[in-house]
Parts: sequence; structure tokens; C-alpha cells
Amino acid sequence: MPEKSIQKVAFIAPSTCLPRNAKSTLNRTANLIRKGLGAEEVYFSPFLFSMDEQIDHVTASADDRSADFKAVIRNYDLVISVAGGTGAEDLAFKIDKIDYRIIRNHRPIFIGFSDFTFLLSEIYYHARVPVIYFPTLKLGKSNSKKIFPLIQGGEIHYQGKRWLTPPPPRRLSGIPIGGNLSTFVNFLNREKPPKFYWKRHILFIEDIQVDVEDLHRLLAAFRRHHVLQKIRGIVIGSMCQYSKNHNYKKNQKDALKFILTYLRDVIRARRKQGYSLPILAVSNFGHNITRDLMAVPIGGRVTISKTKKITFRLGK
Repeated sequence: MPEKSIQKVAFIAPSTCLPRNAKSTLNRTANLIRKGLGAEEVYFSPFLFSMDEQIDHVTASADDRSADFKAVIRNYDLVISVAGGTGAEDLAFKIDKIDYRIIRNHRPIFIGFSDFTFLLSEIYYHARVPVIYFPTLKLGKSNSKKIFPLIQGGEIHYQGKRWLTPPPPRRLSGIPIGGNLSTFVNFLNREKPPKFYWKRHILFIEDIQVDVEDLHRLLAAFRRHHVLQKIRGIVIGSMCQYSKNHNYKKNQKDALKFILTYLRDVIRARRKQGYSLPILAVSNFGHNITRDLMAVPIGGRVTISKTKKITFRLGK
């Protein structure tokens, strides 16, 4: 992917609004992006800190949020969702073929996290342009050393933690897809599910707080959509909000154990078919993580070596 010039940056709030005390973090992030990418103009949506009077967990009405979204995709090079929460799915009903054609032609870069998984997936599916899964307000000087090169067309590298299955016989390459597990499954669960050629993709998943029952339902949905039978590989991040206490480690260990147990028959069946399912656990992908936080270019390119080195590019 050739280097993209980022002249105009937009901060939007398609989901839950920011708390008032996040204003300094927002301004610091905007200044970091302006300097790091050489942007000349930064737009702040009027809904970043607002709250809809009738539905108090979203920033504004679906009409207002979608109008804001439609305006920025026509005028800005980098579009950033400031928060997760809930509400991004509302915009999917408002975005039409003309909007996706504009995205495909203008090719703005989108960055967002958690609930924004829904719109990132929609954009990749309908416009076939790569997007970035990353909580931008956690950018900081350290993470920006990887995010900025990724945006500008370069390669970035991370290190996985451990293979939960035997590693692939050779390096694993494909198109990253996924994001927040609960939201991505919700994206798939529709009357006419989006159709992906799963054999080209590597699934990246994380979540903020899922128990065994939640995991069971979510993984069962992957079976129903024929993801597990065909996906090239899976990378699993944190399955609960990260913290340094013992409870986090136990909950994460239990979640990984359950996933492996649930997928055991799929892993065996694919091994017999000569098409193994490599599964890699990582420690730097998920909610509340700050150091070396992984930025995943959905629709871009990823290569994973046997030694767990992960290489991302925004372009294929």
C-alpha cells in the first residue's frame, strides 16, 4: 500500500459518548496525530460529549450520527471513532450503496475499537477497503510508533504469547478479520449474513467480559456461519478487561481452556483433512491494555511465523 497523505482528520462518536473528563485526553491525542501525520485540519464531531435525550446511552439520534458519518467520509482522510459502548450498529441501517462507493473511491482510513467493530466490518465487507481496530485514545507516544507507520503504508511487528495448538508447518498469512467477539458475532447474525471467503482470513478476537455461557453461544454462532471449518487461523486476545490482579489471570486462563475444549472436535477434524487450525494467544490485544497494544488492520495483511512473530500491513 503506497503512503497515504493524511491532511484532514475527523473524530466522531457513532456509539457511546465520551465523559467530560476525557477532553484533555482527546486534545492530546489530536495533537499527537496532527504532529505525527502532518495533518492540517482536525474536526471534532459536535456529538463527542453529547447524550441523546431519549436514549441516554448513545451520543445522539441515529439520524444525527449517520449524517455526521456521511459528511466525514466525503471530506476527511482519517476517521476516528472515539469510544465503544453501544450504538454503532444503528448507522448500518442508514449507510447506503452511495456511501460505500464514496468510501471505496476516496478510501479514508477508519480507526475504532470495541462496538465500532460492527461498522469496521461493514466497511470492509461492502467497500473492501482496509480499516484499523485500535482504541485511538490509548494512542500515546509509544503506540504511535507503530500506528503511524501502519497508517502510512509500512509494516509493523508484534510478538504472540503462545500457540494453543501445534504451530503451522510454515508461516501463516492471510487477511485479518474480527475485533470484539460479541460485536463481530452480532455483525454476522442477520437475516442475510455477509459472505466471506473464510479460507483467506485469520480471525482476531477479544472481549471485555464473557463468561462460559457467553463464549459457548458466540462460538456456536461461528459454527453456524461456517467460520471455524474454514478460517485460516485464530488469534485470541484478552477475554476480559485486563488488569494485573490474580482474578484476571484466572479468568483469562479459564476462557482459553474453554475455547480449546469447545473447538477440540473442529481441530481434530481439520487435522485429519490436512487443513489444520492454528490458534495463537496474545497478551497485548484487548480492553484496558496500554503497552504495545496491538493495532489490527482488518482487511489488510498479516503474517505469523512459527516463532509467533506477527507482521501487519494495511495494504495487501
